[in-house]
Amino acid sequence: MTIFTMGGWMMWPLALVSITATAIVIERLLLFASCPFPAKGFAERLERALEGDAAPLLEDLNRVALLRRFALLMTSSSPHREAALRIEGEAVLQKLEKHLSLLSILARLAPLMGLLGTVLGMISTFSEIADAQSGVNMNQLAGGIWQALITTATGLCIAIPALFFLHRFRNRADRVATALSEAANAMSASAAEH
Repeated sequence: MTIFTMGGWMMWPLALVSITATAIVIERLLLFASCPFPAKGFAERLERALEGDAAPLLEDLNRVALLRRFALLMTSSSPHREAALRIEGEAVLQKLEKHLSLLSILARLAPLMGLLGTVLGMISTFSEIADAQSGVNMNQLAGGIWQALITTATGLCIAIPALFFLHRFRNRADRVATALSEAANAMSASAAEH
């Protein structure tokens, strides 16, 4: 008998949570890998943009497909450029944070589901012991407790990496949002000076 089947029926919902969380993590890893912004040396390029040389900063933005529209808006001479940049920055942030709320829910749900599986397993074990005519069989008791704890361990094994990646992704999205805001402010300040 495999550990999965020994964990009882609650292992199926836990497997679904695990697969969903893994899919989100992989999809987000691929997205963030395609968005290497802000790159090393961003502060220097920001200073150059403040001094009037925005080309290196715009090159950084144009290298990332997700940020090309933002870069295009930065060079716009529209009187509504700041509003358009803010709207585009929010759209970029929304794309970066997509599915993170679901990952957060799954990370909190997995240990609770594991605990529910443990409680149900303990109820089943003690019910079998209560029905036993010949007294308590220690092997039966130990096996039942061991089986019940499988779901808790599984829930924690899902939640811990999910929480780790959730915080990494949120921090990364925050860094991109801050860098975009700084870039837009630098361009606005540079345009006001010239």
